[in-house]
Amino acid sequence: MKSTRRQFIQQTSLLPAALNVSPLLMPFLANARAEAEGKRPPLRMVFVVKSSGLTPAELVPQELTADRVIKGEANNPGPNYRQALSLKPTEKLIDQPLAKLTLHESMAGLEPVKDRLAIIEGLSGKMCRGGHSSWFGAMGCYKAGGEHDWGNIIGPTFDGVMARHLPAIFPHVGLSVGGKVMGGPSVHDGIVYPGLSAIARNRQLPYQATPLAAYKELFSVAATNEEDLMENRLRGTLLDFLVDDIKRLDQRIGGVEKEKLEVYLDGFESLRHRQRRLKGLEAQVRRHAPKVSDKYTSTVETDRIEAHFDIATAALIAGLSNMIVIRPDTLSTVYSGLGVDKGVHGLGHGEGADPIGHRRNIRKLHFDQIGRLARRLAATPEGDGTMLDNTLIAYFSDAGEKHHASATQWPFVLVGNLGGRLKTTGRYLQYPVYQKSGHHTIANLYNTLAHAAGLEQDTFGQLDQNLEPASQRGPLSALLA
Repeated sequence: MKSTRRQFIQQTSLLPAALNVSPLLMPFLANARAEAEGKRPPLRMVFVVKSSGLTPAELVPQELTADRVIKGEANNPGPNYRQALSLKPTEKLIDQPLAKLTLHESMAGLEPVKDRLAIIEGLSGKMCRGGHSSWFGAMGCYKAGGEHDWGNIIGPTFDGVMARHLPAIFPHVGLSVGGKVMGGPSVHDGIVYPGLSAIARNRQLPYQATPLAAYKELFSVAATNEEDLMENRLRGTLLDFLVDDIKRLDQRIGGVEKEKLEVYLDGFESLRHRQRRLKGLEAQVRRHAPKVSDKYTSTVETDRIEAHFDIATAALIAGLSNMIVIRPDTLSTVYSGLGVDKGVHGLGHGEGADPIGHRRNIRKLHFDQIGRLARRLAATPEGDGTMLDNTLIAYFSDAGEKHHASATQWPFVLVGNLGGRLKTTGRYLQYPVYQKSGHHTIANLYNTLAHAAGLEQDTFGQLDQNLEPASQRGPLSALLA
């Protein structure tokens, strides 16, 4: 008789004593036991991080645009186009319910979950570099790299912190359409590093660029054909040999080399533990694995994005991960599936016939996919409610408010409330303008999400030296339940 996920989880309560499990696995086992005992469902986070800025004015509900939006040169923006519209600054917190408001046309895909939605505007991130991209700074709240290079990784990014705090079989799942290529001849074939996520200082996290490769990595245990089954068995045997060999070598060397080798050992041991834990979940994973189609091998960005969202949804529902980051584009991405013949970077500079319209359509695609993910989770029962009740989906840019961002504004769109711990029940919030009383930063938002997830951190990343330190500490009281 095949083991159910509940049986597998219950069995893990015996592992620490029986197998002397690494301390790194203890949080996973603690959460697993709690879930098995019916104490609480796991909390989850999904970050969708776009490139080239997120225009604040185009997140304002339609009924508020007359009061909140300054119209610019919407026609013929020229080669130095940044944004045709800007957000009117405020010196006090604006908090409007969304129930009787109409979302911007690009956000129509979120209308079915508007009561789980919060639009957050006015936060700054000038401790990051802004510009084309803040690289690791976008989720790490520190200065990283330059215009074309991510530079040094100062510390973990927020998703890396949450990956440790919300452990799962796959602690962190990264899905991207671009990045520095590693392990394959092109961005469509292997693992990439988009310069967004890090688990620790100088230790970045990889992303899968190809939906099919991501599928095989996450759902290989669901394989039924003999070729894939043989590949899985060989992978397990190889991991065993690698771990044993590294352990033998570790005993013979010292110093810096020993430290580096132990990093490799930790990684391979994690993979081996993961393979073993997955063996009890074949039926669960097979039941929720997405159906592979041509879009999983397509080079068209819109196909790959849709497939990545399918994979993310299935990984959450199957219980494989609690921390997923989707990178739907980079500056070089060309959305040919939307009829766009210019890259994201070119659109940011006003190139092509309709750069503003194209950017709006790209954003609509992203929100449509987020809405589809949210609806799937809302339709999946969990505990006394649904999976969406225990999930947070966050959409934001890697730089801030616009192409060549100043980072004085850094909009976020949030869906879900992490088990009622966040006040994201249909709200539009705009915080006071930069350097005014009541202004806060994206670090405050990350502190808020951490508090909601049970990690009570009051500081994160570096401080903006132009702001009062006290204003950058702690969570956002208006958002924390």
